[in-house]
Amino acid sequence: MLTSELAARIMGPTEWLLNHEIDAMMYLFTEMTTLRRWEPSKVAFMSCMFSNQMKTSFEEFRKDKKKFKVLELLHRYDIGELPAHGRTRLMWDLDVTCIRQQLKQYTVSYAPMPYLLNKSNSDCGVYALKHIECHLLGLDFSLVNDNNIREARQKIAYDLWEAANDPEIILRMAQYTPPKMIINPLVELD
Repeated sequence: MLTSELAARIMGPTEWLLNHEIDAMMYLFTEMTTLRRWEPSKVAFMSCMFSNQMKTSFEEFRKDKKKFKVLELLHRYDIGELPAHGRTRLMWDLDVTCIRQQLKQYTVSYAPMPYLLNKSNSDCGVYALKHIECHLLGLDFSLVNDNNIREARQKIAYDLWEAANDPEIILRMAQYTPPKMIINPLVELD
């Protein structure tokens, strides 16, 4: 729910974005992809839970391929029921066939940023969100800079307002159910 307090904090030039605003925008980025409002072939979100499940399952698979069984939680990703906030209902290898050809080890690449960008420090959350958005949409990072960071804050407020009034997103939020957690009494610490 977009309140005047939330909008004031987002648009306040000396206010830090809080986790709520950043989480809301990341949710919107995911929904824009899931609803195919953004080009889905360019955008994919992966949670650390999924990544850890894949890593653990692959290690189990390598130990004994004949006895390996896919865990229920991982299967729910396979049939498009997870992540809960971005359900696609698309099944791997039937509806989604390119995952095998694009799956590779993670790499880290650094994006060059101009020196002394974000002199106020309170805009770092705005920069982070807008750089993620630029990356998702294939836009140049230089589009976001100190000269237009105020407008970037306004755009975040507008995007949240628009989502709060979007019937499809409202319906998806109303139907949201968190994923079932599989509790394993064994905890391994590395």
